[in-house]
Amino acid sequence: MYISKLHISNFRNFRNQNFLFRPGVNTLIGENGSGKTNAFFAIRLMLDSNLPISASRLVETDFNRGLDRWQGHWIIISLEFEDLDESEGANLLAHKLEDATESNSGSYHFYYRPNKKIRKKLYELSLFEDKDQEKLNNILDEITINDYEAVYSFRGNADFSDDSIYKQLVGDFDHIEFPNPDDENRDLLGITTSQIYLIRSEIACTYIKALRDVIADLRKTRKSPLLNLLRGSANNILLEDSTEITDRITDLNYIISSLPEINQLTEKVRKTLDSTIGFTYAPSLSIRSELPEDINKLFQSLALWVGDGEEGSYQGKLEDLSLGGANLIYITLKLLEYEYKQPTELKAAHFLLIEEPEAHIHTHIQKTMFDNFKFQNTQVIMTTHSTHISSANKIQSINILSKEKDETVVCQPSNGLSDEESKKIERYLDATRSTLLFAKGVILVEGDAELILIPILFKRVFGISLDEVGVSLINMNSTVFEHIADLFDDQRIRRKCAIITDHDQSLIPLDGPKDEDTDEMKKFRNSAIKGEERKKKLDEYCKGNKWVQAFYANYTFEIDFVLEGNIPEIIKTLSKIYKKKKSIDDSKALLMSKDEIKVGLETLRLADKVVGKGWFALILAEEVTFETYIPTYILEAIAFSSGHISYKHFEKIAKYRVEKMNDERELKDFLQKLNDIPREERTLNQLSSLLKDYLEENDNLFLFIKSYEEYQLC
Repeated sequence: MYISKLHISNFRNFRNQNFLFRPGVNTLIGENGSGKTNAFFAIRLMLDSNLPISASRLVETDFNRGLDRWQGHWIIISLEFEDLDESEGANLLAHKLEDATESNSGSYHFYYRPNKKIRKKLYELSLFEDKDQEKLNNILDEITINDYEAVYSFRGNADFSDDSIYKQLVGDFDHIEFPNPDDENRDLLGITTSQIYLIRSEIACTYIKALRDVIADLRKTRKSPLLNLLRGSANNILLEDSTEITDRITDLNYIISSLPEINQLTEKVRKTLDSTIGFTYAPSLSIRSELPEDINKLFQSLALWVGDGEEGSYQGKLEDLSLGGANLIYITLKLLEYEYKQPTELKAAHFLLIEEPEAHIHTHIQKTMFDNFKFQNTQVIMTTHSTHISSANKIQSINILSKEKDETVVCQPSNGLSDEESKKIERYLDATRSTLLFAKGVILVEGDAELILIPILFKRVFGISLDEVGVSLINMNSTVFEHIADLFDDQRIRRKCAIITDHDQSLIPLDGPKDEDTDEMKKFRNSAIKGEERKKKLDEYCKGNKWVQAFYANYTFEIDFVLEGNIPEIIKTLSKIYKKKKSIDDSKALLMSKDEIKVGLETLRLADKVVGKGWFALILAEEVTFETYIPTYILEAIAFSSGHISYKHFEKIAKYRVEKMNDERELKDFLQKLNDIPREERTLNQLSSLLKDYLEENDNLFLFIKSYEEYQLC
């Protein structure tokens, strides 16, 4: 039995979202504040016996902020299960088939809704012919959180991700249509149950939180996994062994209590009491050793002593160990505690929820630990920020949480893909490339030169990094772009993905017959044919998908870079490429010529034949400055993939550009004019107009802003 789906409506980050899960190990990926912990709380609210029933009394701030107003709306949390067995807990959840037998799928629901009296008022209003929004608001204004009730039910079939179902069962607030609470649809809403304790007792749910105070938890009598394991061991000690131990402790207590020093101290205390209080009121006393004689209490005195892992190394107390080591031990104990429970607790299912298992843990250990999560009849759901864990997971078991205004959108990267397509992507997602699962925008490039230079160009020219704007650059190493770009789609990951590649048009004229081509012309002609085929294929692939778009260098990255005004940067690399002055002078002469063909061919020769494109990019990176021009197609690709960034990013870039391109007096003047505009009234149009007095007309920032605005309108 496993959870196949979690649906959440109107709860905290989630307006109306579905999580899809598979048997085994699943991961939730998302930036800070995207709602991973809230999703775990939703599951725990249904299944975790360690969470008190009072936790279901929610408050106003638990409603999603995207609602116009929370009054009258429902918070809905639904779990769907597959592969149910014959256990009592499973039978409670199982859907009924037409022949009255149980199916192997089931559901369990939590509704936080207005009480029946309020719902009756809303229904009666919907019957009035003169109903209007004012009358509805009058009812809603009177609703407080105390008018809400928590209801659990099972076997419901309602798909609340369908807005029409929500309106049918909860109400249509726009048209003032509400259902009759006396005539609830049990097939859709399920059968209301008071057997939440029974369901929780039939299902094991263990939660390991992210912010683990390992030392404190190991010391707590009830929470410590070490003590829980020791209690189990104590129960297995044979009676004669237990008696021998307790007899020895009793003897030891007597020996300690009988020490002359203890007797002398006892006598001194008695005399002091007698002399200060008097014989009539002075209590009698003695000092005795109280080492625990009960075997279970005795085990509580045991503590972990740990070292750094080297054989024969020093061992000390747990608090002396590193954070990573302490976390490893804690998680190991929790997993062992969990594993010990399984044979003794005959449950319908076991669910293990782990927040950020990678905390303070070395990257190699993360991946090993992930690969070794194997338990019988157990579904594991983890949250993670680790690319190493995410790269090891199957994309069919990943849910990506993406923050949008007032809500979080949940995406399944494998949705609609075949098993074979998913496997291809999984093989490709090593720890480096799996950053695309965490990014707000993605750029796919075909080689090392782009991977090295594009981040440096953006940082040096604009004073802000691609990481800061949430864009990941992924080197495809000439792999077919479509294999990874398939992830970005309405039904999978809803984030912008730009593809940067070369059109490979010929730099030299190819006007004559093919059979008269020189070797150089043949090479350019073949590249141009392949480049055109690539462009047609990619353009067709991107058509109709607003999340993916291809951007092309007219020629190649190196040629387009130099022809967009970056000859000085190429010239500065010559002294690092050549030792002989003549070689430097000859190359410089070609680069300084007015002939674009010569300039382009010489740059391509340096990159392609002299040092190789990767090494040339590394050398060239050292010469990039704020005055370097970013090629237009690259700027457009970044603008496309950065649709999530805000005005604040552009203002930061603008201040950097003005500071670099002007003197201190002009910078001060710009900042003063900017500060004169109230912050809430500042727009990109105003910023662009203001910048015209301080930046050249062809400045990269103007092109970046223009491209960004164009893609915002698409």
